[in-house]
Amino acid sequence: MQQQGQLFKLHGSWHLRYYADQLGPDGKPVRRRVSKRLAPINDQYRSRGDLDDLVKDELAKVNRGSAAEGSLTIAEFTERYFLPWVTSKKKPSTTKFYKDTLGNHITNRVGDVTLREFNTRDAQSVLDAASGLSHQSCLRIKTAMSALMSYALRLGFISGSNPARESKAEGRRSTFKGHAYTLQEIEWMLQHLGEPAKTVCAVAAFSGLRESEIRGLMWADYDGTELLVRRSVWRTAISETKTESSTGSVPVIEPLRKMLDAHKRRNGAGEFIFAGDKMHRPLNLANLARRDMLPVLKDRWHGWHSFRRGLATNLYTLGVKPEVAAKILRNDPDITRRFYIMLESGTHTKAAMRKLERAVGIGQQTGNKRKRKK
Repeated sequence: MQQQGQLFKLHGSWHLRYYADQLGPDGKPVRRRVSKRLAPINDQYRSRGDLDDLVKDELAKVNRGSAAEGSLTIAEFTERYFLPWVTSKKKPSTTKFYKDTLGNHITNRVGDVTLREFNTRDAQSVLDAASGLSHQSCLRIKTAMSALMSYALRLGFISGSNPARESKAEGRRSTFKGHAYTLQEIEWMLQHLGEPAKTVCAVAAFSGLRESEIRGLMWADYDGTELLVRRSVWRTAISETKTESSTGSVPVIEPLRKMLDAHKRRNGAGEFIFAGDKMHRPLNLANLARRDMLPVLKDRWHGWHSFRRGLATNLYTLGVKPEVAAKILRNDPDITRRFYIMLESGTHTKAAMRKLERAVGIGQQTGNKRKRKK
């Protein structure tokens, strides 16, 4: 039932009396009658009708959530409910994202605001404070904030719409400038790197697997013709792949097959294809890059994900359609087009226009021949 509240005058001001559910000292819900000062009695707020908007706004906070838990602050709800749920349901990398984002950008700014009182203006203040960050960073902050409030809605702590949804993420707009390794760069790496870095790079370059997926590969996932992707490793945590669609198989080309078979003859006794020497756990590729690759590659090194972009770009350059490249990457076709196929505007656009030029020339020649026949 929606409360109407009761307006009264006290000490030269208008006050609103209503009931609110609060948590008692024992943690159990207690319904208390409370009052709040709304405005001074003056020319602007002379009669009760002058306060209609103020009353409506204040009661909307109360009526929005009827559960006592709606009196929890954002910080309390985050620690008691949201993060434990995320930890139990999400991957460790996702849990870290929420912990870092909520702690660095949300609870430190609006942590003392109650769930019931949190509104779109509060959400916008969080995003405005982060306006110096990139647009993508602001979007991630909004995602975390929206997920937090969405969970409060699902638990019934508040009701109505998600207050973070209508906030707007601005931030600095920037053009994505990811690197994609060319076939020439990949061949140079394979000629100069030692093992196991050489074979790891070959898997990354010719299968397009993510860093975490390469770490999760087991010999049982390789049959000589395909690599089956069915797990990922983040830090020391072994879990399922990033998404359900990420699970799948990738064909192994002949050069990669030869390298994997040779690697198996050298290191095939363990469970994982790439494992550490001491504990035989999934190999830490960040350490491998820092210890064995950077001293050789120097400024040629642009990170593991550049192999994934490189495969998409190299396939496209060879005439493979983006939809097919996306299937190999086990990715969304639109994402593949926007963020994985990295074409050099000068080289590729000139080549495309030369194709058009030849096509137009053929048309002109055909037209001239027909004209001469007449």
